[in-house]
Amino acid sequence: MKRLREATGISQAVLAERVGCSSTMVGNIEIKKRFPSAENIDRIARAFQVEVHELFLETAPIAARASVRVEVRERLERRILSAIDEALDSGSES
Repeated sequence: MKRLREATGISQAVLAERVGCSSTMVGNIEIKKRFPSAENIDRIARAFQVEVHELFLETAPIAARASVRVEVRERLERRILSAIDEALDSGSES
């Protein structure tokens, strides 16, 4: 879960809010001190927008997909900001 959380760039507090539990609980799950209930497993999967089984994969497809999602979001943000800057610049030239 930690690998996925870090790949998506969210904090324990944000994940806890999305799941409906405490950030302490998220931390304890990540260090394997606690195991989440079935209900929390479902909530965690929904928070990451993945299937439940993907939370338990040893390999990195989830993290890879999450990092791609972050990269796409960052590229879109840059393009949108650039388009806004261009529109504002062309509007001030009139």
